[in-house]
Amino acid sequence: MGRLPLLFVSLTAFAVLLLAGAAAAQAAQEEEACLSCHAAEGLTLTLPGKESLPVTIDPKIFKQSVHGSVLTCATCHPNNTQYPHPKVAAKTLRDYKVARAEICQTCHSDVAKEFAGSIHGRALVMGFPDVPSCTSCHGAHDVVQASTPAFRNNTPQLCGTCHGDPRIMAKYGLRPVYEAYIREFHGVTTTLYKLTKPYSPTPAAICYDCHGVHNIKDTNDPAALVAAGNILTTCRKCHPTAGRLFASAWTEHATPGPQASPLVYYVQVFYRLLIPSVLGFLVMLSVLDLGRWAGDRLKGLRG
Repeated sequence: MGRLPLLFVSLTAFAVLLLAGAAAAQAAQEEEACLSCHAAEGLTLTLPGKESLPVTIDPKIFKQSVHGSVLTCATCHPNNTQYPHPKVAAKTLRDYKVARAEICQTCHSDVAKEFAGSIHGRALVMGFPDVPSCTSCHGAHDVVQASTPAFRNNTPQLCGTCHGDPRIMAKYGLRPVYEAYIREFHGVTTTLYKLTKPYSPTPAAICYDCHGVHNIKDTNDPAALVAAGNILTTCRKCHPTAGRLFASAWTEHATPGPQASPLVYYVQVFYRLLIPSVLGFLVMLSVLDLGRWAGDRLKGLRG
């Protein structure tokens, strides 16, 4: 390579670095300008529907989020680069969250497309008010890596925000399955890991292992991962040697009873009676044996 081409390449690289540095400095300046107001505690915006939208941003939390080092405020709020900001078009908090989800599609188009075909995505388009949007599960300015152990271990509780709420579940004719899940083996294991090994991902199945992530289907949909024709394949992701009857042991997050999983229910009843009876018998046997031992000792002393 001659001197002239080499000089040209060097100058081009220098110019690119200079422009990148200038862009970064401008972005930092813009972010600082935004946070000069939005770092204030208790800052809210009253929407036309009289609901309050919190607009306080913790700079430290935002910097620690996955977006903190790669996005600026204007990336997600392009209409707010001028002050005073234009009026928010959303009338309610729900409308605002749905509108924010459309911004997420700018970068996460593949995920958005997948979500649109899910049970949650279709319900969101239909206007059901309790359906989760992007920020419902991931947050807004505190988004963390979904691959972290903390996110995995907290997922059941996150899903339980809706699926453990009897009011929401009754509204849509669903069962509040969260309480049943946390009493099952998978749920108990996940809870123990969350309490004792918070930095280790639980090896037990959590919600998205069986139901999917952004592609969750109605459990009655033949394409659902937990549908009758797919559930064994889903189980084999963790239990590769599972036989064809393996999945039949699943109680479908229903608390066992005379009507739901009666065999499991009566086995539980049997053991609830058997275990205390055995322990009570052993205690009684120990007391009698101790009494006999004490009586023999007393006779020996008297003799």
